[in-house]
Amino acid sequence: MLYSIFFVMKKCLFVGSFNPVTIAHIEISKYLLKENIIDYLYFLPVNSKKTNLVNIEKRIEMLNLVNPKDTKILNIYEFQKEGTFNTTILKKITKKYKINYLVMGQDLLLKLENFVNYKTILKNYYLIIIKRLNEKIEPIIKEKFLKYQDKFIIINKRYHESSTLARSKISFKNNKYISKEILDYIKENNLYN
Repeated sequence: MLYSIFFVMKKCLFVGSFNPVTIAHIEISKYLLKENIIDYLYFLPVNSKKTNLVNIEKRIEMLNLVNPKDTKILNIYEFQKEGTFNTTILKKITKKYKINYLVMGQDLLLKLENFVNYKTILKNYYLIIIKRLNEKIEPIIKEKFLKYQDKFIIINKRYHESSTLARSKISFKNNKYISKEILDYIKENNLYN
């Protein structure tokens, strides 16, 4: 009797401004890979309405400085000329790279119902939620997304830093939010002044 064993690689998309790349971004990616929560991770820097936004090319260069093993950095301009992210772009990218997991912070989970086609996202992907706030995630999922609760993976290790916080606290001495490589790049390229 022949048995067929199918292994589905757990590929994850990490979307964010990465403006700048923080220690938390890299720690999250390394943790997800080390703990075998995922097998491969794609970073996708995107444009947003945030102020003081460094261009995507510079943010890709920053990610390349600290790019962990088993990750790849994507350029959204290959999919969208404005560099903005939406469900159409999500579908194109995840189809091309066969991505089945998405990682997001708890703050984004709280806004998930505002996404166009959020039920399609819940139906088609597993969502890895990174704790950031003091609120418990489980009651939110049970209250708002009960039908899809098996699609959530909650990372109980807290990462409080955000790019916004890191930008506001840029210091070239004893920086606890941004790695030395990224700080050197920021200084060398005269960013975030």
